[in-house]
Amino acid sequence: MTTGHDKPTRWSSWSIEIKVWKILAALVILPILVLWFRVVHQNDEILALIRNEVVTDAAGQRTWAGSFVNTNDRTLRDVAVTVDFLDSGDRTVGKAEAEAAELLFSRRLDLQAPLPPDAVRLRIYSVQWRMDPTATDRWLRRASASALMGPFREPWEFGYLMVDPAKIDR
Repeated sequence: MTTGHDKPTRWSSWSIEIKVWKILAALVILPILVLWFRVVHQNDEILALIRNEVVTDAAGQRTWAGSFVNTNDRTLRDVAVTVDFLDSGDRTVGKAEAEAAELLFSRRLDLQAPLPPDAVRLRIYSVQWRMDPTATDRWLRRASASALMGPFREPWEFGYLMVDPAKIDR
């Protein structure tokens, strides 16, 4: 910061010298950060986990219950989901699977499976579906109308939800 006369003056008269390369770097980095934030923090998951709970019966047996919901406006076809149960070392100790020939908008695909005693978290192993293109989806007719995702790297604790169910249930 300089005042021009090498004498301290009031802070309101200070000026800041900024190099041109710093401005250009900020102009390049800012759009990259905005794009990264939009990709990582998407709120429009097509098939989202909205139920993830462990239920213990009177005998002490644990059961995992989960639900995925179609958040897309269109019907999903050939839907299949596999969830792995992991131990404390992130090794697979069990799994739950569910399939549906068709999943309408805001409909749920429910999964339920006995939970092994050493299961402490879960990982979505795979999620797949197919969408039929409509007359208005010219880009979709040329592109692949199916998706297969997984396995996801990060395990999730029991109870974690991808979307708030109150926003989905109408």
